[in-house]
Amino acid sequence: MGVDPGDPLRRSLGVVAVLLLPACSSHHLNVEALSSASDQVVWEAGRTAVEKRDWESARQYFRRLIDAFPQSEHQPDARISLADSYFEEGGTANYVLAVSSYREFLTLYPQHPKSDYAQYRAAESYFKQKNTPDRDQTSTEQALEEYQRLLDIYPQSQWVEPARDRIRECRQSLARAHFAVGFFYQKTRQSWRSAIGRYETIVSDYPDFERFDEVLYRLGECLGNAGRYAEARPHLARLAAEFPDSPFVDLAKKLEATFPPPGTPAAPAPPPASSKTGQKASPSPSSADSPPPSDPD
Repeated sequence: MGVDPGDPLRRSLGVVAVLLLPACSSHHLNVEALSSASDQVVWEAGRTAVEKRDWESARQYFRRLIDAFPQSEHQPDARISLADSYFEEGGTANYVLAVSSYREFLTLYPQHPKSDYAQYRAAESYFKQKNTPDRDQTSTEQALEEYQRLLDIYPQSQWVEPARDRIRECRQSLARAHFAVGFFYQKTRQSWRSAIGRYETIVSDYPDFERFDEVLYRLGECLGNAGRYAEARPHLARLAAEFPDSPFVDLAKKLEATFPPPGTPAAPAPPPASSKTGQKASPSPSSADSPPPSDPD
């Protein structure tokens, strides 16, 4: 919805807005379009800047439209386009601003046809910031939460299947992070309790982990090292039942053979002899993409 181009107050405000623009970006702008009293002209200028991937100039147009034309039919699209400009330009700071902009859109237009898109892109903004499993996993956890929100609120959305793929990827990444820490505590520190805690988290929360068979073996191994034989046996039995072709099944049998008979009081025990194969395992995983080797020590 346009405004009267002859309104002197509106035209004056447009000129002031232009004068206040950062000098470093003003040479990219169509000053006449930016100060126009027509929301359509400003909108089209913003779209042109997007096509040229001139993100900063595009943001200037979209902010102008948002602030100066609150009743414009282009308001929702201008807000989505503003968020998209941050996302497409990329970089941690821009992804943070993208999340904020998408959330603002969702607050103002929860029933808009593009609300599912805004929710998906907010999740993607977190996903773009996720770290490898050996580093902080906050962004991965936030991405997982946002993707799940999409599935809960917009179950018919076209973005549901891409979100499910991302959820699987996030879950694998989080499970790898727990495994890497658990393996580090087991092999480098021989801190059985700390390692057990990490492995148990995977067993309870991430049964879809791609290396779940190894987790069951490592958990049984640590419980055995801690003298908790009765607790170790069910995990080793589950390994054999659910993963009969796993290379860890034979190792689990050898490990369990070193345990005292069932009913023997729990007591600290040395590392089982069956865990010594002559191969040296990595003392700690260096990254999520290079987790500790699957071959047990």
